[in-house]
Amino acid sequence: MRPYLLAASLTFLSFTSQAAPTPTEVVESFIQAYNKHDVELMVQHTSESVRWMHISGSKIEVETSDRTEFGAAMTDYFETLKDANATIVQIIDSGSYVSTVERVTWDNDGEQLSQCSIGTFKVQAGKLAEFWYFPAHACDAPLSVEMIEQNDLPTVEPEIGVLQETQQ
Repeated sequence: MRPYLLAASLTFLSFTSQAAPTPTEVVESFIQAYNKHDVELMVQHTSESVRWMHISGSKIEVETSDRTEFGAAMTDYFETLKDANATIVQIIDSGSYVSTVERVTWDNDGEQLSQCSIGTFKVQAGKLAEFWYFPAHACDAPLSVEMIEQNDLPTVEPEIGVLQETQQ
């Protein structure tokens, strides 16, 4: 009888000793779900009151303000861009915040297009609570010293990632 108790105790301990995912792992899993176009899995990575925001100049626009709105927005998004794929170019974490540089690629009438954007995610209790995206920009645009000094950096109008309409 004792070997069974020991085996049961060890099994229980292995389940309870598994560490919660780090904020970086949460963001990486969220991006993996995005690449699968699995809205349900993406939503599972968010809190009930998740807010998705877009930063433009001095304005912050709230794209969605809860899990239901976010799921509907992503469903619409993937209906429009059936082959969108994101690659994390760079990732950095600081406590409960994770920032990424993401390259999103998609096909437009046989032409492969891409744009990059910086995203910052706030992770609470293993879920995305808030995230902000900055305006999209060309991923590999060459920069000159003059462009940097004059703050005349190239940008592209986002073709994807801006919410047009949300299904309710």
